[in-house]
Parts: sequence; structure tokens; C-alpha cells
Amino acid sequence: MFVLLMLLAFAVDTLALSKVYEVEIDLQQVFMHGKPLPRFWTSTGLCPPAPREKVADFLLSNDSLLNLEIIGSLPSEGLKHVRIHWLLDMITFSHYDERKSIFYDFSRLDAFLDKIHEFGLYPGFEFMGIPASVYNEERKHRFAYFWSDLAMQMASHYMRRYGMQYVSKWRSETWNEPDLKNYNVANFTVDDYITHVRSIRFGLDAAGRLFNNLQIPLRGPAGLFKSKEHHPFCWTILELCNDSPRKCPFETITFHRKGSGLRADEILQGGLLLMEQLKEKFPKINQLPFSNNEADPIAGWSTPRVFHSDLRYGTMLASTVLQHWSALFNGRFANLESISHDNGFLSYHPYEFDQRTLLARFQMNLTHPRHVQYVAKPVFSVLGMLAGLGPMATDISFVSQNISYVVSYQEDPFYLCTLLISSNDTFDSIERRQVLTLNVTLNNQLSQQTIGYIVEGLQSGLNDPNHIWTYYGKQPYPTAFQFKQMRSAQFPSILDGPTILRDDTKNVTLTLNLRTPWMATVRMCSLQFSKPTALHNIRTRNINTNEVIIFWHEKPSDVRCTVNYEVWFSKSNRSIAWRQINSGKHTPFLVYHYAPDGGAAGVTGLYRVRSVDVFGRVGAFSKAHYHDG
Repeated sequence: MFVLLMLLAFAVDTLALSKVYEVEIDLQQVFMHGKPLPRFWTSTGLCPPAPREKVADFLLSNDSLLNLEIIGSLPSEGLKHVRIHWLLDMITFSHYDERKSIFYDFSRLDAFLDKIHEFGLYPGFEFMGIPASVYNEERKHRFAYFWSDLAMQMASHYMRRYGMQYVSKWRSETWNEPDLKNYNVANFTVDDYITHVRSIRFGLDAAGRLFNNLQIPLRGPAGLFKSKEHHPFCWTILELCNDSPRKCPFETITFHRKGSGLRADEILQGGLLLMEQLKEKFPKINQLPFSNNEADPIAGWSTPRVFHSDLRYGTMLASTVLQHWSALFNGRFANLESISHDNGFLSYHPYEFDQRTLLARFQMNLTHPRHVQYVAKPVFSVLGMLAGLGPMATDISFVSQNISYVVSYQEDPFYLCTLLISSNDTFDSIERRQVLTLNVTLNNQLSQQTIGYIVEGLQSGLNDPNHIWTYYGKQPYPTAFQFKQMRSAQFPSILDGPTILRDDTKNVTLTLNLRTPWMATVRMCSLQFSKPTALHNIRTRNINTNEVIIFWHEKPSDVRCTVNYEVWFSKSNRSIAWRQINSGKHTPFLVYHYAPDGGAAGVTGLYRVRSVDVFGRVGAFSKAHYHDG
């Protein structure tokens, strides 16, 4: 019934069409003016809730781990780093040896980071918190030694556990927002803080010397950089960096600049304004890379805001990414290293969709045993679509005040991803529907190749699980049917294709009829790309007796031409018993939630997955994974 009503609304809106917007893309010009596009937006973050003594319990809980595993399921490392507060609180003091050397129990942190590693993610590891059971006298009397020894033990422990290659991709960072009293639980003075940072730098260097003189980068000071009177720690450490650049403990300067909750450009403008201030005050450090690792529309993740629930937040995040890319492209923010979205939190009732999160969490507390259900919000799918951008890109272009796009590509083998957005930030769109005509002119070289394309999109009200939840009265415990309806709207839809062009095609014209706000990608691939390869790391997570989530990994280089993933199930290992369980469902990401109708089919059995590209070529099946329910 709900789907029928949506189709009727679609038809009514179509009658109200007016202006047609046009986009012209000449690939000859694109190839001449593109620049390397670094993937600077693939980070999220979260803070475990109080009390700090329960940090390990929270991060190792089923709810938290499933949230992170779904976050890690975006293709092409759509989200790569997870920046988490208070990780040091997961460590426990173990004992002293005869020389009064400190030994720690890393087991709880090991268990958590093992999962992060398994999910294909990398930690944003803040040296924030105090290991449990450490005597205050220890930290006071051997202050510098305590922090340098802890940093050295931490780094060397995890390089032995995971290898240098993996740990080298971590983002190690100093204490988050140390100037704030609610974070400064160690009661640092300014001098203490400076010693703390220098000691961590010393400890990381010591660990690096044990592993082929590996240089372990350190980020910081992760500050708000407001008045020096109220935020002396961060300003003072940068003064020392400016006075002695070679002794600066940081390879990347991190700061936090959010918006006021109105427009996406407030985030970029706030960052640029701070850069001007730092350039004036500290000219000797302005060549270092900078990162805004809390680049959100507004502070306060848990404060419910309606725009977080729908596509407005998603398109606003995409606009933030494109605006920062334009500033990087044009040299306005030439030393931008990355931005991070602080949206990896767990929502709670009654604000399942309204808080600043990637997923809506439903705590099914009346079932026995209790379980959790997650539904992806539009912002999650936006990040998945951003993952399709190629390694080169043009500057952002504007069609109208609200419509913008960027063209990304790879020349050999040919790949094109044009990403288009219509966003009115946190406000309702003026036009309910927009028609866009996109004309792509291929150059002579490409007109001799076999090219395929696929158009995917997110539209207000259509790719909007919260709209469905609201329709059913925002039930705290949705039914299986309601979850099925929400999940049918949680990922991008195929708007056109997959289509294979004739070999002599020189122009491709597409017409998109979209409900505002919206986001769309047009991906074009050459047949020169190799066929999909086998997927790996197949995993299943039990939700309840009748539901299971299947995860898998794919090489990032194989994702660009992928259109869909096929998930197959068998109750036995006989080949004739296999059947595709997501037939007819667009599955664009590395995750599938399987909930057979009525639970009659059961979920115990074997699962395997393969990918399908734009030309209809299928990859080899993954190894079968047995789920025992």
C-alpha cells in the first residue's frame, strides 16, 4: 500500500514540472583540466557515552560492533577511519617488574581493535584517557616517562600484532579538545599538556626505531581554537611549533570547525578563516597539512534535528565535501589533508533518525533475547555514492543556485563518475521536482571503445526510510514488514541502465526527473576493465533466529564498474540447492540484511556472494560461509 501511494505521489509531482536544467560535459575538456582527487572525506568519529569506566563495555557491545561493521561495508573504502575518544581507558595497569617498568593489560583494547581490523577499518587513535588502576602518584612523579613509555608500548604492541603496513595507516592523535574541562580529566596545566604531547612524540619515535626506523605520524592538537584566554593549550603548542618548526610534534595540524546548522558553506568558511588566523600568527607552520576532523553542520550530535533524518543531511555532507574539494582544487585551501564527519554514534529512542548518525538504531527490548535492528539513513548512502568518485576530477560546477556537480575520471582504462547534487542545505527545497538533461560528449579515442553506464540516485521521499517509519506512526518496535519496507528505501536506486553503448557512440544524453533534494551519479566504464574478481572475507552476523546480515570485502580497484552483488544461500553444500536471496533487489554496498518472510525459510546454512559489473559480467563466487544461526 505504501509503495502504491509513493508511485501516485510520483505521478502527481510529474505533472508539476517546469524548468529543465542542462549539463554539458565534454570529456576532451575534462581530461585537460582535471587534477588528482585525494579521498579526504572518508573518516567518521564517535565518543563512547559516560561513564568512562564503561568504555570497553560499550565499544565491545553487540550494538557498537554491528554499527561499526555496517559502517565498514561501504565500497572502495567509502569510510576508512573511525576516530574514537577515550581508547586509553580500555587499557588496564598490570604490574611492575623489578626495575619498576610498567606493564599493561591490552586485552580489551586488543579485542576491539581486532574487530576494527576485521571490518576493514583503521582507527583514528587518540592518546586520550588514562589506563585503569594506574596510581596517580605514578603519573605525577614520572609524568614524562609515563606518557612516552605508554606511547612506545602502544605503538610497538600493535605493530607486532597487526604489522607495520596496517598500523602505518592509523591516524594517531593527541588528546581531543584538551582545553575543555569536561575532557581534561587529567587536570593538565599548560606545561603538563606540552610535556604530554612531547612525551607521546618521543614514545612513538622510540617505537618506530624498533621497526626499521618507521616514522609514525602524529596529529594534533584537535582543538576548537577559540580565544587564547579560554583555549590556551592549543594556541601555546602551535606557538612552540612556530618557534621551532623542526621540533614540532605534529605532522598534521587538526582543528574542529562546525557550522551553525544552516548552510554547508559555513564549515568551509570557518576553516578558511582559521587558516588565515594561523597563517598570520604562525607563518612557519602554515605549510603543514591541516585537517578539520569534526566538520559537521552543527555541534551536538545527540540533539534531535529533523534535517538529520532525511536526505537534507546527506546532500549537505556531499556539498561540504565538494566545497572543500573546490577550495583544494583552486588553492584556497591548498594544505587541506582531510575532513572527518563526527557521525558514527548510536542513536536512541525516540530519535532513531533525528540524531547525527549514519544509521538508525532500533533497540528491540521486548524480544527474548533483546536484539538490535539497524536501518541505513540517506547520509550513509551518500557516502557510498561518494566512494565511486575517480582518482582525477574537475572543479565543482554550478547549474543553478542549488544544483552542482563534479566530474571525476580515470583515463586508462576509462572510467567516469559524474556526481550531481541538488541541495538547499537544511531548508526545504523551493522546487519539489527538477528535470536535468545531461549530455556527455566522448572524445574520438573513447568512441572506439565499448562503454557501459549506470545511473544511480537518491531522492527525497523515495530513498528515505524515515518517511516510511513516520508513515507507520514512528513505532518504537517496528514489525518485520515495516523493517522490510524501510530497508527497501535505504540504498540508492537505479535510475537508468545498466546500458552498453554502441561502439560508434559520440554523445550520450540522459534525462533525470528527480524529487528534491536529490543526489545522482553517472558511472561509465570501459570494457577494458577486467571482469570482477572473487569477493573475500565473507561474514555473517546473527540478528535473531530469523534474520542474519551478510558482509563481504572487495578489492577497492574492482568496485568502480560494479553494479550489484548477488547473495546466494543453500541449506546444504549441494550445488543444485543454491538460490539467490536478493534477486530483484539493488544491493550496491558490501552488506545484505536477509530476513525471509515469516522466517519459514530459516537462515541456517551456507552463504556466498559474487559481483556483477555494468557489462553483466559476473565474478567468481566467494568461498561459502556457514552460518549456524
